[in-house]
Amino acid sequence: MWKRSWFRWTVRCVALVLLALLAVALYYRSRGADELAEASKEFEAKVGPLDPAAYQPKRVRDEENGAVWLLAGAQAAVVFEREREGLRSLVDTPTSQWTKEQADLAKRVLESNTPALTLLRRSQGTNVCNLEAAISDEGKHGLQFIMAARLLVADCRDALRQSDMDRFFSSAEALRTLASAQEGEAELIEALIGSYSERLLLPVIQEAASAPALEASSIKRLDALVPAVDLMKTMRRSLGYETAAMVDRISGGWEEQYLGIKLGQVERLPLWTIGDSDLAYALRIRMNALEPASQPYARRGAQKPASHRPALFPSRWWGSVDLYQWDSRGTTAGRFQETLALRQMTALGLEVRRAGLERGAYPTDLSAFPGAKIPDPFSGKLLAYTLHPDGSATLAVPDADALCKKLTEGKRAAIGFTWTLPPVITGKPSSSPHPAK
Repeated sequence: MWKRSWFRWTVRCVALVLLALLAVALYYRSRGADELAEASKEFEAKVGPLDPAAYQPKRVRDEENGAVWLLAGAQAAVVFEREREGLRSLVDTPTSQWTKEQADLAKRVLESNTPALTLLRRSQGTNVCNLEAAISDEGKHGLQFIMAARLLVADCRDALRQSDMDRFFSSAEALRTLASAQEGEAELIEALIGSYSERLLLPVIQEAASAPALEASSIKRLDALVPAVDLMKTMRRSLGYETAAMVDRISGGWEEQYLGIKLGQVERLPLWTIGDSDLAYALRIRMNALEPASQPYARRGAQKPASHRPALFPSRWWGSVDLYQWDSRGTTAGRFQETLALRQMTALGLEVRRAGLERGAYPTDLSAFPGAKIPDPFSGKLLAYTLHPDGSATLAVPDADALCKKLTEGKRAAIGFTWTLPPVITGKPSSSPHPAK
């Protein structure tokens, strides 16, 4: 058959086509390697190392690790299904508005969780909280930590209701430790839960600061409850950690297994051909998300950040690469900025409250407070301040309710971005700040 010319020419043509395809594949493979090397270098310069180990906290001894107590307390918490919604209402309702039914529920739930609260409070004063070191089985305890945070908030509010400030500070300090510990972790989900815990803590601090019996000397202790974790730095670290873990999985050849994808031999050829270009694209689009995400949420545009997308085949990450700005559930950076806005308003409100208690009246404006000159990280505007004729004063984050609705697509109730400080009372009132109903 080889002597027949048509057969020889067919074989030659097929060989030429195969050689051409191989040449194209090798070209894209070589170009992809160069693109990946360039993107990796840029990523390490803008974000951090592409090594998951670089983002892990140092392991510490259990006896020095406050997270051991946090985890033990969270695991010891017992809240029955019928009590869950009631506990949520205690967390969402200011103490002064509690009904008798809510006060009875708080008494019942808190008494049954005395062991859990005792363990959680053991984390007070610890300098190190490494959740990775505490969770030896690498399990996820997000729901348990959320329940622990709600228990602590309910205990704080109940303590305020009974004017038991020792108990209030004991639980509030444990809640601060819980929030800060999670916000300091490399895992994005831990940081988000920590941010949620902080959003539960800050209104409780505001409520305590608004008590008529408060003295100026107590403000310092309340101010120490405000977490100080740089959440935007946390976002960058989480981005670096999760991207490094993805690169590590791809290098190890088990990314498809991690994603639950099973590829055939035909599908593997394009992946082998442009896999590096595809990965370089994923690195660049994540980097490009950092700049707009670092801007206040109100200032972000509606267009996705530009990136180099391989045109030969569709990207396996297209539509889900940006974890921070374009996620359909709302942006992580926006959620962090939302928390930072509430933190900034709380810290400034404490300064104003202290000034009012020391001088007998609140200032007419905020010109004497350096923190008031820093634009809000959520709205990009300065905090609004109003001194009322009755001597009270209000701080508010401009446009925050509308921004919160946009961020959550209306699926979550707006956070209280307005805080009204009560008029300054000279002398100590004889009644409890939060009498039981």
